[in-house]
Amino acid sequence: MEVIAHRGASGYAPEHTLAAYALAYGQGSPWIEPDLVLTADGVPIALHDLTLDRTTNVAEMFADRARTDGLHYASDFTAGEVQRLTVVERRPGRFPHVSLRIPTLKETLDLIDGLNQTTGRRVGVIPELKHPTKQPGLGEAALEVLAHYDLPVRIQSFDAESLAALDTEHPRVLLVRQKAQLTPEGLDGISRWASGIGLPKAVLIPAARSPSRRPPVITLAHERNLAVYAYTLRADQLGEGFSQFADEVRALAQLGVDALFTDHPDQALAALHETSAACDDDAGVASGAMMGRLK
Repeated sequence: MEVIAHRGASGYAPEHTLAAYALAYGQGSPWIEPDLVLTADGVPIALHDLTLDRTTNVAEMFADRARTDGLHYASDFTAGEVQRLTVVERRPGRFPHVSLRIPTLKETLDLIDGLNQTTGRRVGVIPELKHPTKQPGLGEAALEVLAHYDLPVRIQSFDAESLAALDTEHPRVLLVRQKAQLTPEGLDGISRWASGIGLPKAVLIPAARSPSRRPPVITLAHERNLAVYAYTLRADQLGEGFSQFADEVRALAQLGVDALFTDHPDQALAALHETSAACDDDAGVASGAMMGRLK
């Protein structure tokens, strides 16, 4: 099972900062996920929300730039203005200091590409297009930046229509919102253009507590050569029924999940390493099939 650093190693450093991405890289994650939002001058930046309020000091820096709903939207600020802001940790008990900033997609890729060159590794990125229908040109702007780098890339979004229409050879992963998308007919349609689907872990956790009961959606997806991604695993926010993070990770792997998004990539990788050391030949065959889906 592949491990994807969700917004970087966001369990240890504020999400979508170069510190979180660098830490994820250093922890051995093979994939790093930057969410993407456009600024007023059309620059893709690494940010989860369309607004800046939840994770920055924008209300302090630009008190007079809020919209009528009281929020500050990234699309109302230039990239230069956004980078004057300071990122704050949004989850209690995590990174205690305020000293980081929002990077552009280019800066994120510079970091990963540079580390690939100095370490000899080939870490990839899985950018998520956030609300592309509300941000016309987001996908094209991201592809333009990505074209300058020789990195493994998969592109994801919750927006099926925008993702399907994106003119790219990069594999695409649809993050599923609707049950209708998980029917045989729905998966047939997705498999015509996507390489995988992302499911919230809550859909999988009940079965993960009894690994012999594989959810039908995993079998249906695999029959259509769609990889199954699970989101989001957090060591400080365990799935119901689990007392250890490693047990949650291993249970999803046993179900046949191909990849997972996690705030704690080091712990997920450690759990999988322990599992892999105990694998037999049959598990190796299953792993080969998984890698075929994740190409």
